[in-house]
Amino acid sequence: MEAKSHSRGTYKTEGQVSWMEQDLLDCSTDLKSSFEPTPIDRRYNAILRDKHEKLHVCVVGAGFAGLRCADVLIENGVQVTILEARNRIGGRVHQMDLLNHTVDMGPNWIHGTLANPILNLARKTEAALCLAEDSMCVFDQCGQSIDMEKSAEFFEIVWSIISDAFKYSNEDCSNISPQKSLKDFFTQKLYEKKLSEENQTLILQMAEMWGAFIGDPWDKQSLKYFWLEECLDGENFFVASNHGTILQSVAERALNKAEIFLSTKVISVESNDGTEKHPKVLIRTDEQVFEFDEVVITVPLGCLKRQEPTFSPPLPISIIRAIENTSYSSLEKVYITFPAAFWDSLASNSEFMLPEKVAAFSSFVHFLRPTYSPENPESWNLELNSLSSPETFGSHAQPTLLFCIYGPCAMHITSLITPLSPSSLEYFTIIDDFFRPYYSLLPNYVPDDPHCRPRAVLATNWQNDRLAGCGSYMNFKVSDEPRTPDAEVKLEEDIRALRWGWPEKGIWLAGEHTAPFVALGTLTGAYWSGESVGMRILRAHGRAGPSEEQGSNEQPNEESI
Repeated sequence: MEAKSHSRGTYKTEGQVSWMEQDLLDCSTDLKSSFEPTPIDRRYNAILRDKHEKLHVCVVGAGFAGLRCADVLIENGVQVTILEARNRIGGRVHQMDLLNHTVDMGPNWIHGTLANPILNLARKTEAALCLAEDSMCVFDQCGQSIDMEKSAEFFEIVWSIISDAFKYSNEDCSNISPQKSLKDFFTQKLYEKKLSEENQTLILQMAEMWGAFIGDPWDKQSLKYFWLEECLDGENFFVASNHGTILQSVAERALNKAEIFLSTKVISVESNDGTEKHPKVLIRTDEQVFEFDEVVITVPLGCLKRQEPTFSPPLPISIIRAIENTSYSSLEKVYITFPAAFWDSLASNSEFMLPEKVAAFSSFVHFLRPTYSPENPESWNLELNSLSSPETFGSHAQPTLLFCIYGPCAMHITSLITPLSPSSLEYFTIIDDFFRPYYSLLPNYVPDDPHCRPRAVLATNWQNDRLAGCGSYMNFKVSDEPRTPDAEVKLEEDIRALRWGWPEKGIWLAGEHTAPFVALGTLTGAYWSGESVGMRILRAHGRAGPSEEQGSNEQPNEESI
């Protein structure tokens, strides 16, 4: 349930600086001081490049990180070439048509309001934002609705334990086994509360909703690195229109002034040994070989895991280890739209009884371990978000249900639809057959009523998209115990290695997987990472003046903590 925000203030120990806060402080300082030439960056001093000599930078990937990086570089007079494997810009920020509604296939939410540049861009471009009501309906494993007061009470317990887990992970990360999961922590805490077995089971089932945050089953969530799941403080906004105007704003300068090659997949990146006076980086595609002064690799983490592109010489062991140690999620979304939002019309003959104080159906619906659908023999949890409320979504309200799926459930559904055209009857039937047992539980559903029959369906399929790295975004999963102390995984160091890149070879990395800890796995993180790398390149070449060092003034800083 992405509308829920989890502020650090709810679990932070007074007077203690958390891992996340320290990283924010480091990143804020880094934007000023770490761009000073370091021993690694001093190759630029050695080659004595004229400040006014034309610098040519390649950005591999036209997603948010790449576009923001290009924006910063072009603004400071750098020649930029963008190589994009898709036939469009935006990467995982992409929209498609659903019966005259343009819907996001990538992120729907803006996570956190404090010092968030995406929120500022959304307001600047007049994207429609809304705060989804923090209301929910829960169906148990038999398809019976759970009393709303009871479910609200149990969700409070869930979020209380999540806060405890954040605190424990932050305070004792180094002593927590990498094999211990968030589910293990919940099981222990619920046992200590001495609740009935029935209530413990129900709360554990409700806690599985965490999977929709991380894009994988919650028993895969690392407790040791749970603190990395913290996000920016403030509310979470749903983008009721779509991210299209935000994307165009970020891309405007690149579209006007960069050389952009679409449908151009980079096969390899080759850097010389640095002995030349003006070292170059070679980029090989299927049809061409390009030569650049610097290259910014913004492909998704999943692509790096698949060694796409390859690097010669191989990347440093610190980066290789980081790519291996980090994990990649499998979140998918399914839109199902109807002629009308039948669930919002509370007819007098409805068997679904709402408390008098509830004027409309809940924004969020959870289906816990359903045992009533032959299409779901594994009883995967499901979550849906209704997009129909005019009070919430305004003029962008639509009679549409948005399901979030992940893990084995997402793998199952995408495996069925991958070979099919989204416009085919078979595609429609597969999706409708799977989700009908759930939307049929909503108020006023009548099988023969035309208003209760979907008009269109649309699903994402990121985990079968090689250009997305066959996944969605970075997350932090449990791992095996190290065989030796030297083999211990330290994700915070791995992420810093990705963030640093390989500047002495002219190779830089950007993307949501290289962001400040507080924005990992988010669009904000991708934007920040692209901006940061752009500024570092400028500084390395002596081109960033005092005002430029501040970037967009939307980077995380001490005031945003």
